[in-house]
Amino acid sequence: MRPELEQRFAAALPEGERYVGILPVGRSMNSPSGKEGCDAPQAKRPVVLSDAAPVRGDRRGRLGTLLLRLGLNDLPSSSTARTENDPALRRKRQQRKKPFFGGWDSLAGQWLAAAQPRSEVGVLTYAVLTERTFQFVYAQVPRSGGEITGVMELGASFDRSAIAWTRLHDKQFFDYMYGFTDGSWGVASGPDEEYFRRFFPGALTEKDPIP
Repeated sequence: MRPELEQRFAAALPEGERYVGILPVGRSMNSPSGKEGCDAPQAKRPVVLSDAAPVRGDRRGRLGTLLLRLGLNDLPSSSTARTENDPALRRKRQQRKKPFFGGWDSLAGQWLAAAQPRSEVGVLTYAVLTERTFQFVYAQVPRSGGEITGVMELGASFDRSAIAWTRLHDKQFFDYMYGFTDGSWGVASGPDEEYFRRFFPGALTEKDPIP
């Protein structure tokens, strides 16, 4: 990311937070649809950039995005992921390497929901790393593509220590699994592996078991 864009994100952070780096985060591109996947319920997904004005190309970009997502089967399922968080079921889901474990109020559930915002304008989602937290930031972009407009909004914040482990889930689709200190985990999309490992150098591989 260009230095001037990094400066914008640094300026958007809460007072007292020092910018360290920026991690793109999004809805998993290759998790199963329906109850076995990672689609957050509509009620849990944050509505963002409500006051942002549409920009040129948004209408055309909205149609293009819809057609692309239809072609990739990338529309959120109306049947959201299973929310069981019974510890007795955890071992079974570990062994089967399921992409999500924990209720939507768990840390993983909150992370996945934050990565799936709802907006009337184009939006990119980032987890900005500070010395203490991962701060979600939503940045407006034209739906048809182009530069970040400068309109940004803060979202959920997570202590860095809340992430207990990370794991590559699907290298082809840049999907990564985040494991949290409450025992929950979930899968979200991100950057290429080399960039991801700048933030999580000890990330487990796809062959490693879920901790």
